[in-house]
Amino acid sequence: MKPYHQIFPDAAGSTMTLELPAQSGRIPKGSYAFVECYCNTPGCDCRRVALLVLDQKQRQKALICLGFDGDGPFCGPYLDGSSYQVPYADELLDFCVHTLNSRTEWVERMYRRYGEVRELIDGVPYNGRPFPIPGDLFYRAMPAPDLETMLTESVRHGFTPGCPQPPCAGQGEPSGTMRLVELYARAGVSAPIAILISLQDELHRHLLADPLAVEELAALLAALGRAAKADHDRISAALRILSLTLEFYQVEMAGGRPGARQQLQRLQSALALRVYRERSGMELRLSVTDILVRSRLNLIPELQAICQAGEGKAEGGLDLNAASSEEFVSGVLRHFASVGVTCPFAGAQEILELFAVNDPELRPGLTWELLTADAPFLREIAALLIFNADPELSREVARMLVSVAGATLTPNTLRRLIMARNWFPEPARSIVDQTISNARRARVPCAHLENPDEETVYASCLDGSGGQAFQVIVSDRAAYAGCTLLLQEGGGIADCTVVRLETRRDREDFIRAARSRRCCLTSTGEYLDLRLGMAIAAGTEAGRVPGHWLVRVAELLGRGHWKGTHPDPAQTLRQLAEEVAAPDSPEEGASAELLALEESGGWHRYRALFGSWKVEGSAVDRVVEAARGAKGAVRTATVLEQLCDQVLEQQRPVLLERLVLETLWLKAAAGEAPIPWQRMYHVARAVADQNIALKEIPLAVSIARQSFTAYRRHEQNVRQGSDS
Repeated sequence: MKPYHQIFPDAAGSTMTLELPAQSGRIPKGSYAFVECYCNTPGCDCRRVALLVLDQKQRQKALICLGFDGDGPFCGPYLDGSSYQVPYADELLDFCVHTLNSRTEWVERMYRRYGEVRELIDGVPYNGRPFPIPGDLFYRAMPAPDLETMLTESVRHGFTPGCPQPPCAGQGEPSGTMRLVELYARAGVSAPIAILISLQDELHRHLLADPLAVEELAALLAALGRAAKADHDRISAALRILSLTLEFYQVEMAGGRPGARQQLQRLQSALALRVYRERSGMELRLSVTDILVRSRLNLIPELQAICQAGEGKAEGGLDLNAASSEEFVSGVLRHFASVGVTCPFAGAQEILELFAVNDPELRPGLTWELLTADAPFLREIAALLIFNADPELSREVARMLVSVAGATLTPNTLRRLIMARNWFPEPARSIVDQTISNARRARVPCAHLENPDEETVYASCLDGSGGQAFQVIVSDRAAYAGCTLLLQEGGGIADCTVVRLETRRDREDFIRAARSRRCCLTSTGEYLDLRLGMAIAAGTEAGRVPGHWLVRVAELLGRGHWKGTHPDPAQTLRQLAEEVAAPDSPEEGASAELLALEESGGWHRYRALFGSWKVEGSAVDRVVEAARGAKGAVRTATVLEQLCDQVLEQQRPVLLERLVLETLWLKAAAGEAPIPWQRMYHVARAVADQNIALKEIPLAVSIARQSFTAYRRHEQNVRQGSDS
């Protein structure tokens, strides 16, 4: 990133400034310039700007990052976490957000300057996709993306973490530690010694130049370990870099280099957090443990306990081909002790990971050994395997549970089966009911379900595919737990995770991550219960069972009543009508309804809410092609009307359900809602009225316009691709 006026020293043009004749909030009086800085890396089309805030004495006060496209983890605006920020930087950020929303000419100027920079750096006129129309995006202050988010993006897409768009023509290279991993992966272990020495020198330079490189390495290892498909070349390269990094700092520390000891401590703390506490993949944890044991370091207490528990077992891991059941069971217990598993849900995750990397034919016998083990802890773990999205494994465990003696079920397992019996499709539900009856006849007591002392719910808006995310912080004994649930329309619960939040900073980081999602607002337990009931019903209809982590979430929240439900949108609207018609309602009356309908045509400016509600696919293509005139011209008004009549009308029930859910989401958000829920209600009621054509509802016309715009952009990209 380089200031625009350093790239073009002779360029004319003003800089956005904030003039304060007196102190405002915490910002001292004075003049503050927002200097635009643009990327000057050849071939990079990151489509972003950094705003360097300087006072009248040219001293840095803040650095604000902004992406031009309004989506993704780097959209912003946000304060750059790796740069110096004064205590009142957040208030400078608020001024920046207000100015971006109120002065579209500033946004237009940054678009133009970005194109000028790209033309100068790349030597050709900028030919990227069109920028969003200034004013269409509604900016709000965002938290900075954490290091792991940046690295996950780079692992997934293979580009520079700070530039979230792929480089033009695929010519860009990742940077920092990710670039070193790529180079080591390409070189392999059998590269010529000259290449390996050159790579090692570059690694040393990187470690000396960037104090955050060790945290970057730990986060990258964790991201690689959690990837759905293991990239063994990259993992091997990253582990090799870890080993060389430990060796480098040991040598530097012995030579008396200042800061080497602190960097070694920082690396160990980052590994403890990213790899162990946040539970990266089991194989990666074992590999990292082995490297730490062989390094003979003076480890921090947390890593020392992990390595002492796992020493001698890291290389071989757990032997699933043990000669006897006793050896297998004792080996499982030793393995759990070595990786610090004390929770049955984490134990079930470990067992599933072991099953995934071993012979599938071993699975039934090993599951039976765990179900009939003497240790109640192992029996609880085995019983949790029934909550598996793999229908075959779920049915397999269900048949085993009904076959074992009822008395072998623990009180906790009985409670879990009772509270979740409605989550299972038939015939698995009947088997679960029989298992519960067996335990009852054996006089197994049902464990009590505790209610939490406090819970805080955050919910994102529904995206264009009906997906929604929830984050919940709930008290968990002496600490807190952070629960994340991702719901998918028609697919049920796509993902569910639980992390332990030991400190206040852990909770703040969790909330910051939640708020970084698309328009994530404070919500209520009632709204969470409604949406989970719908997701459970969708999963049951698809023949899938939610994972065992949802059971843990239900226990933490004291929810013993979740079951599949299909709320009636019409009935929900009738219930909401009573509140809207109340004498003290601010949105009551025919004028309020007309105002809401008229206003809905501009809701697309809330990109976070409605920016992805467009429709794409062959149905839109057919409508546009049919509307072409003799000379290939297309009248926009005709296309929009036909899209409403022929495409959106077919999806009217889905659109109605989403609008009703958005209304309830806004209602649950109370004071945080960007749109009063009553206005969304009026639009939803209009969509529910079959006598009103969708082309008469401005929101539907706006969705049709977004769909047509997406079609034209796709056609333009296709033409550009064929021309090149």
